[in-house]
Parts: sequence; C-alpha cells; structure tokens
Amino acid sequence: MPRANQTVFPCDVIIVLGAAVWPDGQPSPALRRRVAHAVQALRTDQGRCLLMTGGVGKHPPAEAHLMRQLALDAGVATSCILVEERATSTLQSALRCSRILRQQGWSTALIVTDRYHLRRALLVFRSLGVQAFGSAPQSRLYSRKRWKRWSYRVRELFALGWYVLLVAGLKIRRLVSRVEAI
Repeated sequence: MPRANQTVFPCDVIIVLGAAVWPDGQPSPALRRRVAHAVQALRTDQGRCLLMTGGVGKHPPAEAHLMRQLALDAGVATSCILVEERATSTLQSALRCSRILRQQGWSTALIVTDRYHLRRALLVFRSLGVQAFGSAPQSRLYSRKRWKRWSYRVRELFALGWYVLLVAGLKIRRLVSRVEAI
C-alpha cells in the first residue's frame, strides 16, 4: 500500500476534468491545457487510458466530447479514451467517474485539472474511495492577469469549504445507513 503522498504509476486511469467551452463551440484554453497535460501523462506511462468528464455547460457541445477530439487529434487511440458526458460539477464528475472505475475494476486515478482546483478535486475523489493522485499543468498558464488568478483562488477557497461540508455530509449519511442496517 503506497503512502499518502506516493503516486502509483501507472494509474489505472487518467481522469481529465472539464472546463469551459466557448460560445462558438471551441474549447477554452483551460480545456486545451488540461487535455495536453493528460496526453503527456499518458505518453509517459502515468496512466493506462484517459477518462474525459464534463457535460454541457453554458455552451454546447459537452466538454468531454471536445476533450476526446483533442486527445484523438494528439494521436491517442480511440480505445484509450472513455467519455463521461453528463457531469456539470466537480462533485458530479467524481460521483460518475468513481462509478465507472468500480465497473472497470479500477482503483487508482491520476486527476488532471488546474492547480487551483486540484485540492478540491482530490478531496471529493478520495472521499468516494478512489485512490486519487493529482497532476496539473504549469500554474501560471491559467491566467496572466494577477487579479484573475486571485479571483480563482478566492472562489476555490469558498468552493473547497463547501465541498468539505458536502463530503462530511456524505460520510455521515453512509455511517447512518450502516448503523440502520444492523
């Protein structure tokens, strides 16, 4: 069993979390950056295949479909790409992807997202029993504007607090169901 900070390579799967789609249906720079990072991780044997997760946000198509196409354009084989196209939040992605992992008999995942989002993503995936590790593209690439980077951090701080409460609620519900089953 690996230590908490020790990554097991190759992981069963590299999960790529979605990001915005522009009004014209094109992938945002964040979406492109995450997929490029995941493809590089796949090429360096950090995972066996890619699982793209992300539904339709403000603009169609589903984020996962654009990510799949970006990976195919980068030379990844179709057989190495799975798609989860319904999740519209980090929590939904974790719930849906953890279900896919169980169905495949997998337990380890490398989660790819931007650095500011990674802590929250790992919290929720691990709370669902996934042996999750994180990887992010270069942190300064997500915005050259200092105020925008700070706004991401502040937003993420509040979101992390909310997810801590959600995860605690999930664990309490599981505990109550186990006690009621006795």
